[in-house]
Amino acid sequence: TRRLALLGDAEGNPKQLSTADMEALVREQPNDPVALMRLGDSYETQGEFPKAAGAYERAYKANPKLVSAAVKLAQLNGGPLKNKEKAFDYAKKARELAPTDPKAAARLGSIAYQTGNFPWAYSLLQESARQIGDDPVILHDLAWAAYSQGNVLEARMTMERILKLPSMPREIEDAKTFLTLTALEGAGKDLISAEGEINKTLSVSAGYVPALMAKAAIQMRRGDTNAAEAIYSDVLKQFPDFAPAQKYLAAIYSEDPSTTGKASELATKARKTLAADPELTRIFGVIAYQKKEFSRAIQLFEESGRITPLEAKSLYFLGMSHLAAAHESEGLDLLSRAVAEGLPPQLAQKAKEALKGFHAE
Repeated sequence: TRRLALLGDAEGNPKQLSTADMEALVREQPNDPVALMRLGDSYETQGEFPKAAGAYERAYKANPKLVSAAVKLAQLNGGPLKNKEKAFDYAKKARELAPTDPKAAARLGSIAYQTGNFPWAYSLLQESARQIGDDPVILHDLAWAAYSQGNVLEARMTMERILKLPSMPREIEDAKTFLTLTALEGAGKDLISAEGEINKTLSVSAGYVPALMAKAAIQMRRGDTNAAEAIYSDVLKQFPDFAPAQKYLAAIYSEDPSTTGKASELATKARKTLAADPELTRIFGVIAYQKKEFSRAIQLFEESGRITPLEAKSLYFLGMSHLAAAHESEGLDLLSRAVAEGLPPQLAQKAKEALKGFHAE
């Protein structure tokens, strides 16, 4: 009778059984994967996650081709049980069992993201979104996976798609917050005016990376590079391949000759995602200057300047590079422009000393 109740009524609909009934059924049929899966679901609903995992493991052992059991075990271990190694192992097994199932790919992508395997999450969710289309939950997960890799524009475009779809409140609210905060990069005066909203977001979610990036940008604007450095370092603990944080941290390190090696390492990593970024090219220019590779520095700054105008600090390093390469006229002209456009005090002093020294000659 219990077996018939488990399997369903005459129309194939599963009947409601208590946990005690399902436990009794499993005692009678200890290797029945269907009974074990329903028992696991019951335990999971009650928040008894270790018991749920035990039931799912028995179901998977009884039927090693049971995709749903592997997925459940990946979800539980990646979530409440906090066993990333097991979660990743079961996710790989589920992938092997359902290599062409886009819904399985989406679930596994979410698990991979949750366990910190961001590149795999991005690949799985891209595959799922291509096949399933406008599913707001999948698109939301895909946007975050893209963002974790530093693909900010793709992440923003994907979040914008969510706002055009019938979506759940969670996805809509997060998409709006994400789009507001990621739009602040390069926002000029608007960045400071948004500080209240940034802090409000961080008070609710201290690790919300778009808010952290905006907060670091404010610290840079205020000249507090130590605070900005700490924030960018925290971001990279969350998203190790997040190219914008790598780039900005490389910029901070590049201006100190003692940390040029760190700057070069981070800039090289960032270039995998930001290959054509003119700001990153300028950072490589500063690194070349610190290494006394002045011809290379000149080439990099000029390359960047052909895309976007050089700001005062880049004009300074380009000018100093020209002077070091015995291009006196070009160097002095660039240093004069750098001073006129407003350099930080330390660089301004060095520029004025260089100009005075050459004019004195």
